[in-house]
Amino acid sequence: MKNTILTRRDSRLLEDAIIAYGDVVSFDQLAALSGMEREYARKRISQLAAQGWLVRIKKGLYALSDISSRGFLRLSQYVVAQLLVEDSYVSFEAALQYHGMYDQLLQTIRSVACKQSKTAEVGGSTYRFTKTNEAYFYGWEIVVIEGHQVKMATAEKALLDLLMFERTIYVTDLVLEILRDQHQALDWDRLQEYLARSTLTVQRICGFLFDLTGIDSTTVATLVIGAKGSSRVTKQSTIYSHKWRLYYDEHFTQYNRDDISV
Repeated sequence: MKNTILTRRDSRLLEDAIIAYGDVVSFDQLAALSGMEREYARKRISQLAAQGWLVRIKKGLYALSDISSRGFLRLSQYVVAQLLVEDSYVSFEAALQYHGMYDQLLQTIRSVACKQSKTAEVGGSTYRFTKTNEAYFYGWEIVVIEGHQVKMATAEKALLDLLMFERTIYVTDLVLEILRDQHQALDWDRLQEYLARSTLTVQRICGFLFDLTGIDSTTVATLVIGAKGSSRVTKQSTIYSHKWRLYYDEHFTQYNRDDISV
């Protein structure tokens, strides 16, 4: 990035943009504020982006960078994710972090969307979008962050999304840990409601995890009773739970529950 000092004209343009539109501004809005002919405005806006005064979110949409540290977004990662794909909601670890249930630094923000969307790199963070169908596009609420509306998964839906879209030992263990250690922060009626709308595999895994943590799994058991076939926690799972018709991994035997393989 070049060490470029803003001209008085460019500084006025950015100040006017902040006053009129806040942290996010479109090309058309900047062009109109500049008073320049459109083609010249396009070149100048591109130069401001190259110099770090503007951060491109997607085609035709920019965020004004932090003037004190040019090139760094003033915007929350949650807001950027929503701006990138409007028909999406923030989920997975990012949503859990919003709800105070995950404290590790996130360089990748993952959302659920109704259409296939490209991964984007904005302001040093990566934004990924997992495609789902409308039947599973639920469990989010609109929250206001820095003056912007963001679709945010509830903590309960974020847990189920992890089990539905990324079943690894790490992810399953993370869900188990939250069920065990932060159960008072969860809305159990809501979780049961969401489970009734989830896939059979997610229902079986949740029932299995409920048993591991000593949570009453009776309601989940009624959802899967009579279901044929079997499911797996991961592709490598080899130990079989007859109760849940579920293959799980040796990792989970450390929890020493007598009923997990019944």
